[in-house]
This record gives sequence, C-alpha cells and structure tokens, in this order.
Amino acid sequence: MSLSIDENAIAHLVAKILAENLRGADVPATEPPMSIAAFCKSEGMSRAFFYALKRKGMAPELTEIIVPGEPGINRGRGLRLVRISAESVRAWRERIAQARASEAAELEIARAREQRVAAANLAAASPAHVSRRPRPVRRRRPRRE
Repeated sequence: MSLSIDENAIAHLVAKILAENLRGADVPATEPPMSIAAFCKSEGMSRAFFYALKRKGMAPELTEIIVPGEPGINRGRGLRLVRISAESVRAWRERIAQARASEAAELEIARAREQRVAAANLAAASPAHVSRRPRPVRRRRPRRE
C-alpha cells in the first residue's frame, strides 16, 4: 500500500519544528522566514534577477533545511527547503544601500549615462535615422465627377 505524501506540508512542518528548536519556545517570532518567491515579490524583482544576484554573490543569505531521503519515499531524493530570514533581508537591504552610495556606483552610473548620450547622438547623426527618411508620397484619388 502506497501512501500519498504532501511534500509541502512535510517541509512546512520540518521548518516549523526546526525554527522552534533553534529560537526556543519562549521567544516569539517577529517575522517568519520567506521563500525565494515571496522575497522576490516583496522586493519587486523577478526570480531570474534574484538568481543573477546570487551568481554575483549579492543575494541575501539563504538558509537551507535538507531532510535526507528514504528509499521508496519521494524516490529517495529527500526534501530541501530554502528560506530567507528577516535578519538576512535587513542586512541585504543595507548592503544594497551601501553599494548605491559608493563612489564606484556613482562613477558607473555616470559612465553609463555618457555612453547612452553618445549612442543617441550617433543614431541621430545617421543617414538612416527616422528623421532623415523621405516621406512617403501621398497620392490623392482622382475626383469623381
């Protein structure tokens, strides 16, 4: 007889038990940890942008809870739960604010702006620019008498 297992329910239960054990039963939780999707939604970014930040080492710290698999249950793969704590979100926001305020970021913004202005000037000077194209000839229909 096979049992149907709801992986999300098990992962939620494991995360709840681990969180209670890590923080202690007498300390109330202020903010629950978020999933990557919830973090992206709260910050207004796509998951692709989040993973690009992660590749560059600029994503918030991730907490992974891994439960090893058992043969016959979930094909032996186990469970993996990734969460982002409220503290790591606060630290990430501070790092991003510092990166924006840094001199290197200001130089990069200025360089990118100069590059856009130069590209716009080149495009406007081109003979193929929309302002230099000949207007199409509008032919009138002959009048009916």
